[in-house]
Amino acid sequence: MGGSTTIPVRLGQLRSLPVLLGFASNPLSTMRRLHAANGRYVILQYPHSRRSRPQILACIADSRLYRSVASNTENWRPVNVSVRLSKSHITSRLVTFPRLRGARHAHYRRLLTPPLSKFAVASMSPDMAAIAMRHIESWPRNQTIELVTLADSLMQDFAISLLFGDDRARALPIAGMIDDVAGANWPTLGPALLKALRVLPKLVRAINQWAEEKRGEPNPKDIFSLLVNSPDEKGEPPSKDLIGGVLIFTFGAAFETCKNALVWALVALAQHPKIAASLAEEIDGVVGGGVPSMDKIGALPLLDGVVREGMRLFPPVPIQFRRSLAETELGGVHIPAGVRAVNNIYLINRDPELYSEPNKFMPERWRDLDRTPFEYPVFGAGGRMCPGQIFGNQMVKIALAGILSSHRVELAPQAHIDYRSAITLRPYPGVAVVLRDKTAVPRGTPLSGSIRELVDLPTVG
Repeated sequence: MGGSTTIPVRLGQLRSLPVLLGFASNPLSTMRRLHAANGRYVILQYPHSRRSRPQILACIADSRLYRSVASNTENWRPVNVSVRLSKSHITSRLVTFPRLRGARHAHYRRLLTPPLSKFAVASMSPDMAAIAMRHIESWPRNQTIELVTLADSLMQDFAISLLFGDDRARALPIAGMIDDVAGANWPTLGPALLKALRVLPKLVRAINQWAEEKRGEPNPKDIFSLLVNSPDEKGEPPSKDLIGGVLIFTFGAAFETCKNALVWALVALAQHPKIAASLAEEIDGVVGGGVPSMDKIGALPLLDGVVREGMRLFPPVPIQFRRSLAETELGGVHIPAGVRAVNNIYLINRDPELYSEPNKFMPERWRDLDRTPFEYPVFGAGGRMCPGQIFGNQMVKIALAGILSSHRVELAPQAHIDYRSAITLRPYPGVAVVLRDKTAVPRGTPLSGSIRELVDLPTVG
């Protein structure tokens, strides 16, 4: 990425314009090319910028600069990347979790901590394992199936059953609408965005109806019940826009990111059959035909390495956005208030100073590797680190162990997998696989598609 220096390269209006246009259509690919050509710290100048009032965008692909931003929550606030229309439009009114600041953010972070604590999540392990096996044992073998759909259903069941009161009648339609909105949150006009804008009012109405049913019935294990029945940071009843925005973020994060993490890990394993066979053997050695609860699989080194490596290469949220709230400094550069910073998590996770052969799937690297959240920011870092990281890790590990204890996952013939980078990094349009008996001889399937931009895969077939 142009060396280890963090001295910024500044691009003027003409050179910045194609980058900004490309960013709107394919942000990950555009940022990868930008940093490959210009280094880890690039400052773009917007076309409408004036010399007297420069309008800039700071683009970061360096763990040290990311630490400066992520650890300074007073000066840098997460921002939405969704389209915001008029101030009265629902896209502007919703108070999503990233928009919370100061006392309000601290209040709601404290509110969400108990049901997502290490102890609380560990106690969910037996139920989570039972849910996983109920799903996995019903998946058909020896025929082409859509992995993303199955993973989506499983992760939604985890979230609804264990964090949102087990209310499937209300929660499942809301989860489907969140999927539609999460997949189209870049400000680029197109069918997906238009669909998301049509869905969003229906989603908010459904959340409001669900909130009315939860009101007056506090449940410390139900995140939505806590949101509805707890006063805000001022001791007042929370507004509908606050409840709706925080629910969309927390519910979506509980299944959308983990679904993608699970699918990407299985794709990588399908392309590395020897690693997949070793992992299945490791899991069988402790599960032994039972359920993959964390007391059995929690200390498995290869399982831990596969999950970590999958999220390193395919980070759930590959690009994070921050906005300066006041004048500050970043990498020795004066940053005015109101400047946006694009933190490229995807490229930080591929820094050759941090990871040898960074584009390869090498789960064994994690046996001796220790990285801080600023160097491995798959759940963010600093004061805005995802409060659900323990729950998310457990979901993916149990699901992966359950699948490999029952099946061998093989990509369908002539597999083609693309990716879409909206808020999350998701396979597009899906991943066709065939489940075989776990004793079947592992083999790889040739794979094409833009996934090959994201990872160096072996030649198979």
